[in-house]
Amino acid sequence: MDNRTKGILSLIASTASFACMGAMVKMTGGNIPLMEQVFFRNLVMVFIAAIWVKKHDALFFGHKGNRHLLLLRSTFGFLGVITTFYATNNLYLGDAQSLLKLSPFAVTIMAVIFLKEKITRIRVIALISAFVGALIIINPQFNSRLFPSLIAVAAAFCAGTAYVFVSYISRKPNKEAGFTIIFFFSAFSCIMSLPFMLYVFVKPTLLQLVQLLFIGIFAAMGQYFVTKAYSLTDASAISIFDYVGVIIATVLGRLVFGESLKTTSYIGMIIIIGSGLISYLDVKNMKRRDELS
Repeated sequence: MDNRTKGILSLIASTASFACMGAMVKMTGGNIPLMEQVFFRNLVMVFIAAIWVKKHDALFFGHKGNRHLLLLRSTFGFLGVITTFYATNNLYLGDAQSLLKLSPFAVTIMAVIFLKEKITRIRVIALISAFVGALIIINPQFNSRLFPSLIAVAAAFCAGTAYVFVSYISRKPNKEAGFTIIFFFSAFSCIMSLPFMLYVFVKPTLLQLVQLLFIGIFAAMGQYFVTKAYSLTDASAISIFDYVGVIIATVLGRLVFGESLKTTSYIGMIIIIGSGLISYLDVKNMKRRDELS
């Protein structure tokens, strides 16, 4: 099995792990407060990331000159987790995952603004198409679905901004190891969510405690496999397979929660995935042209 195939399988394992994390969030969402879910998600990650940092002899809190950037990345990441969990708790799993897949387009927008990266006309069209797909899923009406749908879009943009900071930190001469970034973010999120969790703490049953721990375990698995995937081969060669998570989430929503999506949701989903495919092919073509020139 070549590295590209291994990378594809690792990315599918990652997106499946994150979809399962979403299912666990939804299972506990009716009884466990949001910030308690967020705390447990990051508590598990702190311990796992600490093992990774120690094993690879990396810095726990990064270089002094990078800590303000790590704080910004962690702030947007923390807001991203909160909004992701809120959207997952209040939308169908398939709808939530589809809207959350707008994050790559948010990365593009933020990279143009903050990293001064160039954007092609084709990717502009893909961005507009993805936005149209999101509008179709949201189906703007003044009902109970509108607010969590907008929160899901906000989650995608928070995640996208966080990824841009990760990219920026990784390009610096004194760049940080990925394990350091994960540990810093998880520790920051635990500290920030702890007061809110204690204020509205609900003692979980044994089953709920196991489900809360699995939120963190699936998050760690997703992070591990996505890191492995992009270390095996070029991101442009495999990134499109991240959209498999939308299909997995839709199936889980149907089997576990008995969710039945509207036709408009499927149309919006197809448009977003199609926009991702257009963007993916554009990146691949750009890379091919750069190699030939």
